Amino acid sequence: MRQPAPTVVTGTRLDELDDTGLDALLTDSGELLLCRVSPEHKMRVVTAFQRRGEVVAVTGDGANDSPALKHADIGVAMGASGTDVAREAAVMVLLDDSFASIAAAVRLGRSVYQNIRKFLVYLFSHNIAELVPILAATFAGFPLVPISAVQILAIDLGSDVLPALALGAEPPEPDVMDRPPRSRRERLFSTAVMRRVLFLGGIQALGVTAVFFWHVNASGIPHADFTEDDTVYREAITMVQARIVVSQFFKALAVRTDRQSVFRIGLLSNPWLIAAGGFGIALMAAISYLPPLQALFNTAPLDAADWAVLAGFGAVLLAAEEARKWWLRHHRPRSSKGGAG
Repeated sequence: MRQPAPTVVTGTRLDELDDTGLDALLTDSGELLLCRVSPEHKMRVVTAFQRRGEVVAVTGDGANDSPALKHADIGVAMGASGTDVAREAAVMVLLDDSFASIAAAVRLGRSVYQNIRKFLVYLFSHNIAELVPILAATFAGFPLVPISAVQILAIDLGSDVLPALALGAEPPEPDVMDRPPRSRRERLFSTAVMRRVLFLGGIQALGVTAVFFWHVNASGIPHADFTEDDTVYREAITMVQARIVVSQFFKALAVRTDRQSVFRIGLLSNPWLIAAGGFGIALMAAISYLPPLQALFNTAPLDAADWAVLAGFGAVLLAAEEARKWWLRHHRPRSSKGGAG
């Protein structure tokens, strides 16, 4: 941050400091201005910051800047006015020589990284909703599976691909530049990301399992008497598939932000995501109502009440995620670790 009276240190003064003194200078000084320094001095300063575990960026345009540009974690050279030596030594070249382009690149880079995580949370969490009902049916002694392999393929390949791609094109969140830098040792699958996967996947799994057993138990038919051709069973597995597809639509909206409410950025601000989710629901409706697809997936038509129940479960998932974000905003300080709360 700019200060009215920065600490000014010349190259001659740097020559008088050993490494311990230089570390103390960098630690104790607020805003530090180095002047009349040589390429060796710049290298010493870069190395000193790196000893402290800092990620160091260096900007420059001349040949004398090239050692520091090369040694820094990221060297940024001027593309229009910089020398060829500086451009070769740098990792990033500013074609317009504007430092504002650095901030723009950081903003987009953070957005891409967060979008990858949203993509992963969206895709991996619903695998829990596909697995848990099968395990629950096994332990409950139900003779058939709540969701078939061909239904799972239809979800993974037909309903999930387009929304996941649309999440990858999500614009940067409004507060993306207010977040601290993440640690260089942070994993893409961080603890916070896995917690979010388990949280959303767990809610989906509970809803899917409840829908299946509610439907088969309401019929009054003993579990041992069910066959694959029973209308009740076909309706139940259709509701399981539809429950996952509908909740995936609501979850796609939920994962668009890490901490902010999705209603703040606008539910319709990513029209590609809405269109992709609508396509998935339309495909599910076709599987439920079209006779050729009914024969392929062993499904049955759902009535309006069934769709209302499924939409209600999806709204519960979105509300739970909004409540989690509210708690993060009000009870936990912002942290760079995990990036997903």
